[in-house]
Amino acid sequence: MAEKKAPAPKKKKPVKGKKPKSKFLVLGKYFLLLFILCGQAYLAYVIVDKYYPSIYAKMNEEKPPELTTYLIEQMVVNPANTNGRRYLLVEISLEMNVDHVPILETNNPRVKQEMIESFSSRTVSQLTQPEEREVLRQEISEIINASIGETSVHNLYFTKYVLQ
Repeated sequence: MAEKKAPAPKKKKPVKGKKPKSKFLVLGKYFLLLFILCGQAYLAYVIVDKYYPSIYAKMNEEKPPELTTYLIEQMVVNPANTNGRRYLLVEISLEMNVDHVPILETNNPRVKQEMIESFSSRTVSQLTQPEEREVLRQEISEIINASIGETSVHNLYFTKYVLQ
């Protein structure tokens, strides 16, 4: 009988395109990454060390303005198109710079006149709308800031707002 030959064991063929990774390449990548991170940390330290005193001095040279509350006494205004049958009673509280209070007190009659004109130019329906009230707050703030000559009013509050 003829003997059959057993099939020869298959040899593993090397896969094309894949090379075995050397330990040097793997370690080199980590070393490069570590080197870049250390370089960035060093540069950040040098930059902060160089500019920190000037930045710190600039931040602390300007102090925030000292604020106070200033109350504008009650005003009674007739809204537009009411023929004196309706009125608006308004009292305003301002949060503003302490240094500007004397200037406002000096110009108080002119400021009150401009505020009265602003209130009386609006109709009853305008004075009852919340959106219009916000516009009115902005307008009154602008009137007061214009009389002072600087932006002094930080907040304006209607402490009384009665429409009859």
